[in-house]
Amino acid sequence: MTSTLSWIARVATPILSVLLLWYLAIWFSGLPAFVIPRPERVIEVLWVDRAFIFEHLLATLQVAAIGFLWANVAGIGLAVLFDLLPPTRHMLMPAAITLRNVPYIALISVLMLAFGDSLLSKTTIVALAGFFPVLVNTMQGLRAADEVQLDRMRILNASWWQTFSQVRLPYAIPAIVSAQEITGSGSIIVAIAAEWMISSTGLGYVINNAMQNYRGDKVYAVALLATALSFLIYSFVHWLGRRLDWRAGDPRR
Repeated sequence: MTSTLSWIARVATPILSVLLLWYLAIWFSGLPAFVIPRPERVIEVLWVDRAFIFEHLLATLQVAAIGFLWANVAGIGLAVLFDLLPPTRHMLMPAAITLRNVPYIALISVLMLAFGDSLLSKTTIVALAGFFPVLVNTMQGLRAADEVQLDRMRILNASWWQTFSQVRLPYAIPAIVSAQEITGSGSIIVAIAAEWMISSTGLGYVINNAMQNYRGDKVYAVALLATALSFLIYSFVHWLGRRLDWRAGDPRR
């Protein structure tokens, strides 16, 4: 019973806090309803326009999922390459850092010119936004392997693959999961931003359309939906990470 009440309190507290701040902003700002609509109006829009929003939600989820997959392939792949061939880190890491710091608006503009309003252009933006946290966290995780275990593998004359699969990768799992919490939850937001810039589908397009028609309630509805999705993804990855962390029961942690 106590655990159930504790769980309800953890869920209800942030929701009530957001609602309180929302109503305070309405009361004290004096802004019109199309700028700050009431929460109940936003919920009503989500219900009334559910078919339209759901259709574009599926498009956003497709972009986010494919971009998320590419980000992991690139990030984890590069981290493994750097571990296998250390000189490649000095060759490729500066390019990865440079690419990470290029403004997304510039990247979106270039991709729009090259590929137009396509799935490729939007998923590439999501992948570019997510691969660097995956790369850095995976590299740090691979370096976190127990030196005693690594020494044992050297004594046993183990191959690189044996050392990687039996020692380095298991120790890297918590760091990789942490990267998924960032990239997984952020992929929804980045996908919407890319769609807002260049797309005729997806939740980003819904926001654009709502802004053109002074439908602040629909903008808030999409924002609320995106926030809820990001939170759910983060919570699921966090829960999964706790199950995959084989060191969770280690008293030395």
